[in-house]
Amino acid sequence: MDLSRIPLLAGLAQRLDFLGARAAVVAENIANADTPDYAARDLEKPSFGAMARTAALRVSDPKHISAPGPAGQTQFRSVAAPDGEASLTGNQVSLETQAMKLSETRQDYALAASLYRKGLSMLRLAARGQ
Repeated sequence: MDLSRIPLLAGLAQRLDFLGARAAVVAENIANADTPDYAARDLEKPSFGAMARTAALRVSDPKHISAPGPAGQTQFRSVAAPDGEASLTGNQVSLETQAMKLSETRQDYALAASLYRKGLSMLRLAARGQ
């Protein structure tokens, strides 16, 4: 059974991918907290429209419009997100702000992973027929 064809699990997997990529960007910001002229970056949050365009849509009639491109191939775009005033070296990274972003990302990841596990356990329960 291909779990990526189940919309709930596919959406949660995409959310986990986004949060993992965001944690890497925040970690890079923290690592460059003392680098002169470095500005913090963040990932642009995917919109619902973008997720709907990449979802695997079923076409039951030849007149229906099919989804462009294969499902599950989402690129996350990194954008500049300076944390405020620059230091004397031109660095625009606030360790406190980045720590808060990392904590928020960790909590969101834990929630999405928990929902994914619950979805799998519901599928197992339905497959056993109990």
